[in-house]
Amino acid sequence: MKKISFSILLVSLVFFFPGCSKFTEITPKGKNTLSSVSDLDLVLNFDYSTNTSVIAGGELAKITAESAFKFDELNLLIDDLYPYVTNVSTLVNAPSKTLNYVLFTSNETLDRTSLVATDIKYEKMYFIIDNVCNVVLAKADEASGDRVKAKQLKAEAYILRAYFHYWLVNIYAKAYNPSTAAKDGGIPYVKENNLISEPNKKSTVAEVYDNILADIDAALQLNSLPVTPINNMRAGLAFAYAVKARVMLSMRNYAGALEAANASLDINNYLEDHRVYSPVGTAAFTKAPVSAADNLFYAGAGTTPIFSAPSLEILNNYYEAGSIFNDYIKPYYSYPGIGELTLGIPNSQLFYNPSAYAINTAGLTTEDMYFTKAECLARTNKVSNAMDTLNLIRQMRIHPSVYTPLSASSEAQAMAYLKKMSRTEFLYTGKNFLNIKRWNTEEAYKETISRTVPITTNGVTTTVTYQLSPESPLWIFPFPQSATNYNSNLTQNY
Repeated sequence: MKKISFSILLVSLVFFFPGCSKFTEITPKGKNTLSSVSDLDLVLNFDYSTNTSVIAGGELAKITAESAFKFDELNLLIDDLYPYVTNVSTLVNAPSKTLNYVLFTSNETLDRTSLVATDIKYEKMYFIIDNVCNVVLAKADEASGDRVKAKQLKAEAYILRAYFHYWLVNIYAKAYNPSTAAKDGGIPYVKENNLISEPNKKSTVAEVYDNILADIDAALQLNSLPVTPINNMRAGLAFAYAVKARVMLSMRNYAGALEAANASLDINNYLEDHRVYSPVGTAAFTKAPVSAADNLFYAGAGTTPIFSAPSLEILNNYYEAGSIFNDYIKPYYSYPGIGELTLGIPNSQLFYNPSAYAINTAGLTTEDMYFTKAECLARTNKVSNAMDTLNLIRQMRIHPSVYTPLSASSEAQAMAYLKKMSRTEFLYTGKNFLNIKRWNTEEAYKETISRTVPITTNGVTTTVTYQLSPESPLWIFPFPQSATNYNSNLTQNY
């Protein structure tokens, strides 16, 4: 059987879905065969951010993330956001139903597979795994050049491969549950030696996590990741420990996750301070998409989540009184009434701010590690320490004239504070989806999500409540037809 032959520069690699390669084994005259370490270094210079100037499918699209990390569908499902600039009554009443309709109404009866011909999240993350991570891992040992640099590139590729598989398994399969993971259907774990002559097999959730941990260990054992990477879209040591922390947290290995989170914070413990922003402070409310100091690894949907509308449940129930973001900066209130005109929901608001404020939607930040640390402390009977960590964050989120520290007397109370705080901290990212989904595997922390909205049908408006149960199959997104048509192993996991 033939192994994949990786050839020519990344910008001319042919896009392919897992298990279906269009690569040729004939290297065109004059093309670079990625034979040097410096070539592989360029392969890792992938742009994990939306590039709106890129035409989907064009050559530049192969080295940018396009809109893969704009998690509107995940956020719509969990009632973080309303459908993007869409009148909800029109969405609900349309005769042709869409995936957004299914997610907004928590409808479990429609065949979602038929509604998902393609899925940029699935396709682009596997593209990165195949054409960035696996290219480097397949070529690094034989490439000419600096061997120390070659080890670094391999370590970067291992940790990135682990990380993007972590995202994929948590979107398209059940959340990790120690009692069922060995039999729960997962995703393909695509490695550098996969064969083009046969489709990738679908691993169980447990097998996927075993492979993720093996890649993390391989990255760290190479002992070559830089403490300070050349930029925040290259993997460094703090990011590697952060990935390990998140994976172990998902597996309920709280001691291991805490150790890894602390190791990451030992390298970078910068915490964004909202008190510096006007009108509380004097600085403009702005944040760079890549170079922000709290980014451990940036994979984002571009810059400001302009015109995105948080649900009224989020606006009314999750922001703490005195929130600098919600009560003072007020990025939602630039144009009063525009939310109702756009969405058909009274008092709804759209994000609009004159300065760019980038959200790290799919990467990892120091804030991720602080919340991971706090949860692990709460889960290991160190409740007061957990609250100290949460209060450290709260101090920088609440106006100084309003702020008072919180205390908790039990794990459950600390977790309640953490769940509420993290919901606004990670708004606009995919992280609330990941967190709520994993908490739903535990009886103590399950929650039913309710969305109440006015729906107008034939001129009559009624108030409707849609509910998403912890056991709903909607928590597992369908594999797109663009993948299942090529790989019969990809049976749906719900």
